[in-house]
Amino acid sequence: MSEEYDEVLGRLKSYRSAKRKIEQLQFELRNHQSISEDELIESIALGFRLGGGGYSRGHLTDKTMAIALHYKGAMKKMGDETKRDILKELCRLVIEVDRLERYVSLLEEREREVVTMLFFEGKKWAEAWDKLDISKQALSSCRKSAINQLASMYSLVKNIGATGT
Repeated sequence: MSEEYDEVLGRLKSYRSAKRKIEQLQFELRNHQSISEDELIESIALGFRLGGGGYSRGHLTDKTMAIALHYKGAMKKMGDETKRDILKELCRLVIEVDRLERYVSLLEEREREVVTMLFFEGKKWAEAWDKLDISKQALSSCRKSAINQLASMYSLVKNIGATGT
C-alpha cells in the first residue's frame, strides 16, 4: 500500500473522532468563561487569610492592588490565547473534515455508500455487506477502490501545492 493510501485510511478512521472534537471545541468556544475582573480583584486584593483560616474583607494595600491589576491583565491575555487556540484547532478540524466529506461525495455511488457506512456511520463489515447486498470480497474491493480514489484526490492537491500552480 502507498503512503497516500495509508494517510487516507487514517483520515477515514479518525473521522468520527474529529467530528466529536469539533462539537466539543464549538461547545467550549460558546461557553468559554474566564474569571471576571471583579472576581479576580476581589479574590486577590480584598481578601486575606486570617490566623484562624477565615478571610477578611476590606483590607487593601497598594502592593496587593498592583498584583491584582497585573493578574487582571494576565488573565485577560490567557483567556484571549485560549480562545485563539480553540479557534485555530477548530478551523483546522473543520477544514479537514469538510475536505474529506467533499471528496467522498465525489466518489461513485457504491463506493460512497461503502465509505459512509464503514467510516462515517461506524457500521461493522457484516452490517455493510448485508445492507448493500454484496459479498465480503466485493465490499473489500469497493472499499479499497474508494480509498485509492481518495488518495488520488489528496495527491492532486498536494502536487498542485508543491509545484505552486
